[in-house]
Amino acid sequence: MDTRFWNFVRVGGIVCVALGAFAAPSVAGNVCDLRLGGACDSTFLGDAGGKALFMTDEQHPTGTGYIDSFVRIQQNGWEQGYNTSARPIEPEMTVKTDPNFTRNLTLAEVGTKVIGGVTYREFFLDVNEATAISKNWITLDQLEVFVSNTGNLNDYSGTANTNGGTLAGATKIYDLDTYDNPLTPGNDNYIQLDYALKGSGSGSSDMVFYLADSLFTNHNPNSYVYLYSQFGDINMKKGDDHFESGAGFEEWFTKSSIPPPNIAAVPEPASLLLLGSGLAFVARRRIRRKA
Repeated sequence: MDTRFWNFVRVGGIVCVALGAFAAPSVAGNVCDLRLGGACDSTFLGDAGGKALFMTDEQHPTGTGYIDSFVRIQQNGWEQGYNTSARPIEPEMTVKTDPNFTRNLTLAEVGTKVIGGVTYREFFLDVNEATAISKNWITLDQLEVFVSNTGNLNDYSGTANTNGGTLAGATKIYDLDTYDNPLTPGNDNYIQLDYALKGSGSGSSDMVFYLADSLFTNHNPNSYVYLYSQFGDINMKKGDDHFESGAGFEEWFTKSSIPPPNIAAVPEPASLLLLGSGLAFVARRRIRRKA
């Protein structure tokens, strides 16, 4: 595996260590390694416009009642899902259906931050994995953002480890597996994360994904934002640099200047609060592939 060490990048007073590497999974691509901290901007994908930033992050606390979760995903090996108010959720998606954890999200609820003179929308991620060495690593393999005027869409179609995923009724504005043009075939780009790096995992966020606000220019604050993500090693190959999902759930949340929806908090299952405990996992399902 050839490895390229990116220069230190100073963005708006924040020093970002961007580590890129070419790997050889089933589809060649670029990797942002955040297991030692730091950050990557999307130039590691060939995006000279810097539309996205990925940074290690720690927000305390991040439990139910403190943050506004909009999608929670869980499955052993690999997992996938997106936020929606539709019920039932399509069976290929391994998301928690409780509306406290998985729901629709308006653009107005997504907070902003200015970095280096550029305004970004903030999406926070809390990963929850085992504490054993190497078991605490997980791969964010696909990340796609859509916008729609409808909040209960429920028809995603995509191919594992590639760009080109679609959500019927929504417009895609970002895809990790492409460069600037969502219609241009891209590589299998992915983010490597460490559950134990920030705050020993559960109870604090692990990464923040900044997406340029300019991508939302043509959408009003009442538009609905859909974030699709897939974690874990879908090919289950030993020795590659994709890492399995394991112990707990992965959860995306936002912080905003408007009050979150009035959803009553419910206690999380005790099994989700214990690190290293045995959990029951939903059955593995194959990701839907285009014909």
